[in-house]
Amino acid sequence: MLFLLKGGHETLPRAEAEAILEAEGFKYEARPGAPQVFRCLAPIEAAYRVAGRAYYLRACAEELFTAPDDPSLILSSLSDLKLDLQAGERFWVRIRRVRGGGRDVDINSLRREMLTLIESRTGAVPDLSRPRVVYLGVFSGGSFYFGRVLAWGRGGLEERRAKNRPFFHPSTLQPKLAGCMVNLTRVRAGEPLLDPFCGAGAILMEASILGCIPIGLDVSPKMVRGSRLNLGYFCPPPYHLSMGDARRLPFRGVGAIATDPPYGRAASTIGIELRRLYEDFLHSAYDILRPGGYLCMAGPDTLGVTYMGLEAGFIHVESHLMRVHGSLTREIAVFRRP
Repeated sequence: MLFLLKGGHETLPRAEAEAILEAEGFKYEARPGAPQVFRCLAPIEAAYRVAGRAYYLRACAEELFTAPDDPSLILSSLSDLKLDLQAGERFWVRIRRVRGGGRDVDINSLRREMLTLIESRTGAVPDLSRPRVVYLGVFSGGSFYFGRVLAWGRGGLEERRAKNRPFFHPSTLQPKLAGCMVNLTRVRAGEPLLDPFCGAGAILMEASILGCIPIGLDVSPKMVRGSRLNLGYFCPPPYHLSMGDARRLPFRGVGAIATDPPYGRAASTIGIELRRLYEDFLHSAYDILRPGGYLCMAGPDTLGVTYMGLEAGFIHVESHLMRVHGSLTREIAVFRRP
């Protein structure tokens, strides 16, 4: 498998893809990749499952060859390739340049040569507008990766951006990060996902769209009403919302928690000292999360969320840092209950 990942973050896109593979029960073996390129040995079905869930994905392809970023070597590799195309079948070749990869290559010229070569060998017809088969070439890290596209990444995120929701709050997450955090919990469709600081419902909306059962809790009645408004606008039931204190969670045997506790300028901790709020929540989350369950949470990197989680008894799986603005860097931490 060849996964072309979105840019914008160094580590989250690959972590999300691997979390989905684990959640869906696929055995896979990672292979050396490059910036925005994740490669692994996995069943073909894995491509469709990842594409159906991932938020940091552009495309999944069955890898056909890898070559140095030299046009002559790329064309030589293509000449040696057995292509599964029929005469008259419509196809196209897309080529992406990642972070300056293949900077000395004339992409348009290379594409024309590849189209001509494939056409002459198979009798298939190049067609940009209605191709049945799309081949994807990616220049990244000094190499060229070439594969047959199996699935494209998800769209439709713009309509759920914070500015387009019926209830707006300035500290809410955008869909891409909210959905990625859901995926990092390894939750599966049909299973419940808890957000105990649900706010305007960003994480719950993406959980619902991924087929999970959203359960939201917030200490603010205004936020519960706003979350209900947003979920009702974008998502079908079931979803469950109520007022409650994340430091004393009224649940047991939860398998997945994804949450973005308050910490920014527009967020409110209702007078509770921030460190105490996080520590109390983590201990409560540990008590209700079933063994093997995952917690994905955000927090300011200066707070030491990783160490708090370890002190609460969790196994730290991974952390990812995201700069929000000049004075705030967000840590996305993933924990597992032993």
